[in-house]
Formats: sequence, structure tokens, C-alpha cells
Amino acid sequence: MKQPYVLQLVGYSDSGKTTLLTKLIAHFEQSGMRVGVVKHDGGHDFEWDQQGKDTWRYREAGASLVAITSETKTVIHEQRPTLLPQLIERLTQAGADLILVEGFKREGYPKLVLLRKAEDLELLHIVTAIKGIVTWEPIATDKWPQISIQDDEAIYQFVKRLLSEEE
Repeated sequence: MKQPYVLQLVGYSDSGKTTLLTKLIAHFEQSGMRVGVVKHDGGHDFEWDQQGKDTWRYREAGASLVAITSETKTVIHEQRPTLLPQLIERLTQAGADLILVEGFKREGYPKLVLLRKAEDLELLHIVTAIKGIVTWEPIATDKWPQISIQDDEAIYQFVKRLLSEEE
């Protein structure tokens, strides 16, 4: 099985990660690639189910794993955190060609760093494996390629080049 390319998008809250991810997903899916996405919910206890529904009741009863499937989709919910490499492996097994990851700043996969304001520059000293910077305003650095958050096509082409370098 061919390993998918994994690309992390990291940045502080409100830097544009989710919006950019949705645009990249659309571009790559339209090009025929199967895109898997992992979202890191840093420290929150998110809810995916609705109170009173059957799957919610199963979790409330103490089930560690709950799955629901229909003619069009499947969800498996686990009552425990899962490490990013394990999530990537699962998406690989499910047939992903490209895995886009929102967050997980300290993981070692290739990254695009989104910088909205000057205070965000500290991220460049915190994260590893930076491949490029997506900025709201140009910054003074020649260390990494810079792309404007406004230029969707340039970002898409940049990620496509990263993918082709891996083949």
C-alpha cells in the first residue's frame, strides 16, 4: 500500500487553518485524490453526537467504542485519545492519498505555518519540518517560501509540488 503524503497546517487560533484546509480538500478531491483530514482539538472535550440519540446513549452507558453506519457514511467513536501516527495509519488503511492535519504543532510531519500577525512569528521557532509559510502580510524572512493567504491557487500549486517531490 502506497503511503499518503502527510501535511500539517499549524497556526494560532483564527489564523485561517480551517478555511485553507477546506479549499485544499476541494482542490485535491476534484483532482481525483482521496483526502483524509485530522483535526486536533487542543484540550477541549468536543462532542460529536446529540444528547438522547442512540449512539449518545451507548456512550453514556459506558461503551468504549461506538460505530454507526448508513448507506453513505460510517463513524467510529472511541472514548480515548489517539496519537497522530495511529490516526494517519487508519486513514492510510482507509485509502487516503493525501492526509491533511490541522494542528499538532509538535509532531514531525511536513508543515505549512499560518501567520496572521507579528506575534505569531514565534511559531517559526517552535515548530519543526516547516516547508512554507502562509501569511496575511509579508514577513521578513528568506528561510522558507512565503505565500499569501489570499492566493489559493499558489498554495494549491505549492502543496502539489511537495507531493510530487515525495514520489
